[in-house]
Amino acid sequence: MVPLTENQLPLTLPELDDFTPTGTGEPPLTKAADWVRTTDVLTGKPARRETSTMPQWAGSCWYYLRFMDPKNSSTLVDKAKESYWGPVDIYVGGAEHSVLHLLYARFWHKVLYDIGVVSTKEPFKCLINQGLILGEVEYTAYRDNEGKWVSADSDSSLSDCIQEKVPADKITKVGDNYVLKDDPNIRLNARAYKMSKSRGNVINPDDVVSEYGADSLRLYEMFMGPLRDSKTWSTGGIEGVHRFLGRTWRLVVGAPLPDGSYKDGTMVTDVEPTFEQLRVLHKCMARVSEEIQETRFNTAISAMMEFVNAAYKWDTQPKSVIDSFVLLLSPFAPHLAEELWFRLGHAQSLAHEQFPEAKNEYLKESEIVLPVQINGKTRGTILVDKECSEDDVFQIAASDDRLSKYLDGKAIRKRIYVPGRILNVILDQQKART
Repeated sequence: MVPLTENQLPLTLPELDDFTPTGTGEPPLTKAADWVRTTDVLTGKPARRETSTMPQWAGSCWYYLRFMDPKNSSTLVDKAKESYWGPVDIYVGGAEHSVLHLLYARFWHKVLYDIGVVSTKEPFKCLINQGLILGEVEYTAYRDNEGKWVSADSDSSLSDCIQEKVPADKITKVGDNYVLKDDPNIRLNARAYKMSKSRGNVINPDDVVSEYGADSLRLYEMFMGPLRDSKTWSTGGIEGVHRFLGRTWRLVVGAPLPDGSYKDGTMVTDVEPTFEQLRVLHKCMARVSEEIQETRFNTAISAMMEFVNAAYKWDTQPKSVIDSFVLLLSPFAPHLAEELWFRLGHAQSLAHEQFPEAKNEYLKESEIVLPVQINGKTRGTILVDKECSEDDVFQIAASDDRLSKYLDGKAIRKRIYVPGRILNVILDQQKART
């Protein structure tokens, strides 16, 4: 094996019209016989070009390194830039990428590490295999040769039956099973399949964007379930997140005018937020930040829905609180968030803003639910301040309608109070009998 000299690179491959297998196990490139036959420039002797070339993957296997230093014409990647940017934090790809890309990327990276081009043994810190989005659930019923319905749980052989797809509006759910509305005794098979043109269950994203907007599609795909799990598409399900975005818009901008348009500006005010408003905001911040790190985008969206529900009950919408919430929303619904950001009076895109961070002082629960026992048996719970004294806790328990009937007119032998845990009132049974 003799390498080409640098002045012979890059080597131009021949034009081929026939790429069919050779039948000998040799690559199709061997069909370019005149190109394969060559001369060794060092010895002048006849030579044969190597035809078992690497696939195009060889280039895609190290593209992430080139992104770190794309304009460097002297070396693959500058050592300082590679050390700063590498290794890649997260690699997201389907399970099929394990051999189509990931395996070879790791091979190449380890070679580059051995020759001193990169500073890390592994190219990626974290691997995430995202789940598939399956088509909508299909309901299949069965008919016998006489055209009569056969239940899917029948003892009869379903392989001899004719399968028939049934529209969702003719189906109802009974317990864990799906049955015909007109005949609940006929159980159906319900299954979601991988989207494919052959099944006719492909959802065109352009159609969804046209009807609901890009933010709704983006948000729904994240809200369907954990990133790593396979999920079943439901066109009806997108309505929920679309309504959430609508509620968020109206929370900030206000109700629509009679002609359906919205007035300029927002409903927010420059008042100082209350402690409770800050507590709700920072709890949302903490949860969204944690769920993003753990790729649990669906529960991050749930946290923002809870915030919007709470904010609708406020008398005022403090600008500082709404500003922070819009920044929280921006990775999930960037178009809506950007529009709200400018309506809130900001001249520069929110893409340049720091993502909000929760402060611990607002995450501490000031009130707790405290179990109350009478003679060692739990009789109810009360809501008390975390720093409440034993006497105050007892007074709250004694005035509670559910607990007072156990205490009224009774002599108390002692009280056992564990702050933040429990209150146990021991009655004097002897005095109670006399």
